[in-house]
Amino acid sequence: MPSYRLHVPIGTLHPGSSPADVMEQATAALATLHVIEQQEVEAPLVAGRRVGRVALRFAVEASTRADEDAAARHALAVVIEHLEDTAAQVGPPSAVVLTRGAGGRFRPIPTGSTR
Repeated sequence: MPSYRLHVPIGTLHPGSSPADVMEQATAALATLHVIEQQEVEAPLVAGRRVGRVALRFAVEASTRADEDAAARHALAVVIEHLEDTAAQVGPPSAVVLTRGAGGRFRPIPTGSTR
């Protein structure tokens, strides 16, 4: 089964939400679609400033590469929509990243429209 990673930046938290709620909601949304292999919070530099992001690695059922990538893109869109409905605004958009694992390395794949 191919492995993917999605990295979703956390913009503004909704009133009453905590960073832990963001991770909980992101994993809840993704788990409805795919097996989650790993979860973490990261804070890379994006445009010269640190951006907190939820990072989730997940497996997609094996099929054709195009279908696998489409399933991963769909999962990313579901996670973003769910987070924005429940815990936080997602942003900046430039910090949203979707990667596919191959040969021990994860390489970006185009996300297309996630909304």
